[in-house]
Amino acid sequence: MFIFMIIIYVFTGASFILLLLTGLQGYLGFTVLGVNHPTLGFLTAIIYLFTEVMVMFFFVGTGISIKEYVHDQNGDPQLHARSIAIKRKLYPPTLLNVLLVMAVFIVGGGVDTNVIPAWIHNILFLAAIGHFAITIRKQHTCFKENTVLVLKMVNILPDNGKNL
Repeated sequence: MFIFMIIIYVFTGASFILLLLTGLQGYLGFTVLGVNHPTLGFLTAIIYLFTEVMVMFFFVGTGISIKEYVHDQNGDPQLHARSIAIKRKLYPPTLLNVLLVMAVFIVGGGVDTNVIPAWIHNILFLAAIGHFAITIRKQHTCFKENTVLVLKMVNILPDNGKNL
């Protein structure tokens, strides 16, 4: 579990850096290792989507494990309820950010073909990268809460009756 979390953190950092680099490349017009803006944007979108899918599946997987543990071991049903509550905090901003980043990528294609004005793409990019920073923070909080929940489930951390 922890190795997978570390991999997600590395990919999240890479996604943020690539988004920032792609945005700067679009504003300033330079190439990165000979790669132009549309190509780097495509690569960035692929890595970003892969990262966000990993985040969501991590929480799906741990949620299933918690549910099975509660069912098979007659565990505290509150563990599963807390797991669902964590996902309810995580999924809306994550999915909204995926929508924003994909809109940036799609609108960028419209800008490249002169169908959509560049200012729309620029505003969407600023909104997407700003929201991604907020989403990363929310994801980090949910990772911490989920880790505490799993540690309580396996009795490494005592559950003092306190909610997360």
